[in-house]
Amino acid sequence: VTRAEMAAFLVRALDLKIGNEESPFTDDDGHFMEPEIAVLASRGITSGCSTTHYCPEKNVTRAEMAAFLVRALDR
Repeated sequence: VTRAEMAAFLVRALDLKIGNEESPFTDDDGHFMEPEIAVLASRGITSGCSTTHYCPEKNVTRAEMAAFLVRALDR
């Protein structure tokens, strides 16, 4: 599962509404999952792979998957 797919999964599973959130990441500009990534960032569910990059096509590790889920379910 890529980080972009994980964003889509969490947005849909948690029924998060996509609004006009700005993505803090520069490497997802124009990516078809940019709105989902922006929602996760705005809610503190993701901080990306660095302060300016989300790495949308990078595969999610087990540790990252656990962190995504803990932060998502803690909201």
